[in-house]
Amino acid sequence: MAMLHSSGYIDPDVKILIEKLAQVYKLGGKSKQLTLDGTPSRPYPVARINGVKVRGPPISEARFRVLEEIPHDFEVVAVDAAARILFDAGSYKIVAAKVVAGVWKGVQRIKLLGPYKRLQLFDDLKQAGDWLAEVELEAVLRLAREHNSSFILLDRPLVFSRGSRAARAYEMILRKNWRIIGIPKTTSLKVSSGESLVGYLYRLGEKYFKGLPWVYYPVFESSKIQPGGLSVSVARLSGEAPPFRVDTPFVMAERLDAEETASILAYLQDFSSPGYPLPLKIVHELSRISENELDLDRSLLMEDLSRSGLSVRLVEDAAGSEYKSRYIWGMS
Repeated sequence: MAMLHSSGYIDPDVKILIEKLAQVYKLGGKSKQLTLDGTPSRPYPVARINGVKVRGPPISEARFRVLEEIPHDFEVVAVDAAARILFDAGSYKIVAAKVVAGVWKGVQRIKLLGPYKRLQLFDDLKQAGDWLAEVELEAVLRLAREHNSSFILLDRPLVFSRGSRAARAYEMILRKNWRIIGIPKTTSLKVSSGESLVGYLYRLGEKYFKGLPWVYYPVFESSKIQPGGLSVSVARLSGEAPPFRVDTPFVMAERLDAEETASILAYLQDFSSPGYPLPLKIVHELSRISENELDLDRSLLMEDLSRSGLSVRLVEDAAGSEYKSRYIWGMS
């Protein structure tokens, strides 16, 4: 007999409660969350943003919306930068970045800026990542001043290290109320079960909206997680392509919801790049640094350094680091 019976509780209720709790905490040897009616609880998005763990609302098919392209001639500014290590001296690295930006009116290209290159020395690659974001945002500021009603597209999440120069440049963009959108090609967002969020939504979308373009939102929405807040959705812009994460500032999402944003982006596709905005694809392709180009830049840098008597020391340090990577640690 249940002990709670002595306090007036009905035995069947107590037994059912205990059985459900046993299922919640020990189902098949694994912890699995259940709802009170015994059905598995819905997974939810999880992420860590600037060191803060955030959780989105439980995933539901009701958050999907089927997309229709919105034809438009809005000005679009697209920026991308690629980075490669010119020299790895072990204790420091010399990193090169190649930047390309462009302006489109709808799907018609108006002009390109670049490619131009930047160069910097770093103690670690985290600093290099912050610098690359700063380089891209500098290009945004340069172009958007002339095209201040444009949509700004970046191939990155709209999350920047607190206190970094990139974060300050981003805040400057927000103060001007420019419409900025981040569309990273890859994302580490997960659901609470540990699966990839984008993969999970893709499979769920195929179940209900097979072969159709859609947008799922919100994944996360917060006005306080960072300056300007953050709104994250996932959009499949074409029924023939995979979905992508889409970031906007929370303050922008209040004026233009994720469905409208995704419909505007869907119009920027090209038959050669279904599922991804053509302006971003073009600046990405033009910003790539090939191996031949990297070798040439190394040679040119060595010529510049030789005039200062630094080339020999740099080669010695870089050679030692390369030897350890290739022959001791087995890295190519």
